[in-house]
Order: sequence, then C-alpha cells, then structure tokens
Amino acid sequence: MRYQTFNWLLSIICSTIVTSCGKDHTLPDTPVPGTKNGVVTGMITDAKNLPVKDALITIEHTVWYNCYLFTSSNNEGKYEVSLPNEPAGDWTAKAQFTKTAYGQTYQFDLEPDNTGAFSKATAAVRNFRWKLSGQRPGGTGYYGAHVDLYPLGIDLDMTKIKLLFTPYPGETNLIDGTVATAFERQVENIAGTFMAKDIPIGKYTVKAFYNDKTLLLNNRHLEDNNEEAKTVIFNKNGYLGETEYNIEFYVTE
Repeated sequence: MRYQTFNWLLSIICSTIVTSCGKDHTLPDTPVPGTKNGVVTGMITDAKNLPVKDALITIEHTVWYNCYLFTSSNNEGKYEVSLPNEPAGDWTAKAQFTKTAYGQTYQFDLEPDNTGAFSKATAAVRNFRWKLSGQRPGGTGYYGAHVDLYPLGIDLDMTKIKLLFTPYPGETNLIDGTVATAFERQVENIAGTFMAKDIPIGKYTVKAFYNDKTLLLNNRHLEDNNEEAKTVIFNKNGYLGETEYNIEFYVTE
C-alpha cells in the first residue's frame, strides 16, 4: 500500500566505475554520463584512494519514518541502488565501515562528497571516503577519537596540558593502513570535560606534559599504576555516539 513502511535489502549491481573522490558539495542531481535516472551510484575509497569493500550504504527517505534501502560496496568499492517509485519524495545517502583491530571492533562514518537530497526523477552520484580525522559535515563533531583527562589530587590549569602521541612499538600504521607518526594535542575544556580531540584511531603510547614537567597517567578503567607513559587503545567509555571512541585517564603529579 502507498502509506506502508518500506524496507528493502538490495543486492550489488556493478556499473561504471566512479573515480571522482574529491569533496564537492555542489554536485548536480541531474543525469550525468554513465548514470541512469532513479539510480544512485558511487565509489567508496580510503585515504590512499583505494577502494573500500563491504562498506554499508544506507539510502534513507527524508520524510517517511524507518524507510531505508541498503547495499554494500563490492571489491572495486562501487555500489548501485535503484530507487523505488513509491514512496515519492527525496532521499539522502550515508555510508559506514566496520573494522576490527587492537582487540576492538570500530564502526566509522564515511565522509560524503555531497550531502544533498535526490529523488527518483534524477540520477545521483554519492561518493564516500574513509577518514580518521577532520571535522564532520555541518560541524557535528570530528571523525577522530578523543582522550579524556580527569585530575587526580592536582590543582593545575588542565588546558595547559599537552599530550604527546607516538606510534606504539611495532605498530607502524594506523587502522586504515596509513603511516602512523608522532604528534601533539593540546587539552581543551569541552563542555566540562578535559580532552584532546580528533585523534586518528591507531595504537599509541601517550605522555602528558605541563610546561616542562611530565605528569603521571592512570587508566580509569583498569587496575592501573601511575606512569609517565601509557598505551592508548580507543574504546567506548561513558555515553558516546554510535561511531565515537575514547580512552580515559586520571592525571596526577
């Protein structure tokens, strides 16, 4: 019936390879060479512009509740979805990718090259990229994880603490296969929580510095000792979003 809730699970249909992966929020929703009216196509790539297999693409109706189309990317990172005649109206696309590493399973939101809606009357190309850091569209947070710090018996300006991240010995790559490098992050006060934000997910050793002094860290969720260097494996601690990850440390002198 016209007004029933719709749920479809669509199989992958291989079509013309889409090579564009640049961020462009002005892509038209009119037919373009290699596409068909009423069909959504796209390419899923990583930071090296290599195809990402088995990413989950969700096409969601902008009005009807719980009305979705699902598919996944194939070996070439491609996907294709045909929109139904009913319900009429606009749709949007999003993509996620799941990866297991460091004894954890992580789910990543993928960056869209176009966040605009589309309809059955036009063809749409929606490409996605796997990013480990950077701001999400619309300023709704970051793709990276965060380290949360809680003072333990100290009276310091927490926003003057810097964290130094170095790749864990033997872990030369981040979770997406890109090369891991050392970097610093300044601690910020974000809505009452002291954190270093937008950290690419990988396995690190971290140290905390206040001016020229090295502080001690203690993992809040382990029977832990105060130490100058700690291992970072991101997880979910506290009330976090579906694709948000963190690690929490006490910090002391």
